[in-house]
Amino acid sequence: MNMRLAPKFTQRRQIIIALLRCIVAPFLVLAVLLFFAQGSMIYLPHGYTAAQLRGDPPRLMPLSFTTDVGAQTCFYVAPRAAGAELPARIWLVFGGNAMAALDWSGFLMGADARAGFLLIDYPGYGASAGRPSPDTILAASEGAIGRLSEHLHLAAADLAGRLGVLGHSLGCAAALQYAARHPVQRAVLVAPFTSMLAMARRKVGWPLCEVLVHRFDNHARLAEILAAGAPAITILHGDADEIIPVAMGRALAADFPALIYCEIAGTGHNSILHDAQAAIYAAIER
Repeated sequence: MNMRLAPKFTQRRQIIIALLRCIVAPFLVLAVLLFFAQGSMIYLPHGYTAAQLRGDPPRLMPLSFTTDVGAQTCFYVAPRAAGAELPARIWLVFGGNAMAALDWSGFLMGADARAGFLLIDYPGYGASAGRPSPDTILAASEGAIGRLSEHLHLAAADLAGRLGVLGHSLGCAAALQYAARHPVQRAVLVAPFTSMLAMARRKVGWPLCEVLVHRFDNHARLAEILAAGAPAITILHGDADEIIPVAMGRALAADFPALIYCEIAGTGHNSILHDAQAAIYAAIER
């Protein structure tokens, strides 16, 4: 190399290195922040007031159990219909990321009077201890079913023959990860995403989305469930969903044509539970 060019080359290399540091360092800091903050971005837990717990409807029974992350509480809603003490269908009900179990109470008052409903609180939500994650949510779901089996004096196999899962938003992922491991007879999914990774890619782009740890994958779970022998699965999605795009519901329906897909015109992500109430009830009763 020409010695007179060496200082210029060295200077340019130093400038390039300095520019790379200016670009890479903030990116790495952001990646680290996203890694450690993702739980608080995905889950929005809230507890119950004493008044809420005292005001439980008479048919709603708190059931307590314990998992590795501590004491958990779920709520069983007995059938409204006379003579249906032991319901033919029992629905595990999973809420969205800002929804606690008792938030379903009003919605379920008009649902199938012959069915029972087991309302699941994720760890850290409601009266349950711990922190939510795919693993701790699955453990809470399994623990709640075990506790319900004891409460109803039903063998696990008999209970499994009566089970359906109902989920909204994040609750669809919680429902599907349970159904991928345990037999269920029905599934109703309201506003599901395809995968949490796809949602993260929409929010923060690639490659930052790759720091995601809480990798709920509804597409993969549906493939597993259907390969094992399909229960009846219904998806409902609002075409004005501002949080989980309706394109995700359409993609799941296109990839799994055995599903029943119902698109609700003009409704958003949270309003669907009100606007599509009759359609959700019909899917539960189907």
